[in-house]
Amino acid sequence: MLMNSFNAIKYIGELREAGVPEKQAEVHLRILHEVIESNLATKRDIEELRSELKRDIEEVKRDIKELEQRMIIKLGALIVVTIGIIVALSNIKVI
Repeated sequence: MLMNSFNAIKYIGELREAGVPEKQAEVHLRILHEVIESNLATKRDIEELRSELKRDIEEVKRDIKELEQRMIIKLGALIVVTIGIIVALSNIKVI
């Protein structure tokens, strides 16, 4: 939680010293807390995102490897069929 590193008592104190009424200073603090909590990423948020991205990257790598193997198999089949056609055509006798 980011508010742990934010000194709320000092913030309200400085607002009060500047002439802001206590009730208004508390509203300022509450709004600031909501903005910080809803819009800023914590170290934990970043670490979770990093872990999720690493998992996604590994999954994409596996998918690419699988596609590569499938393409090799299809290419091999295409070569076999092509050779078969060439052999068949070479055995045809022209009259």
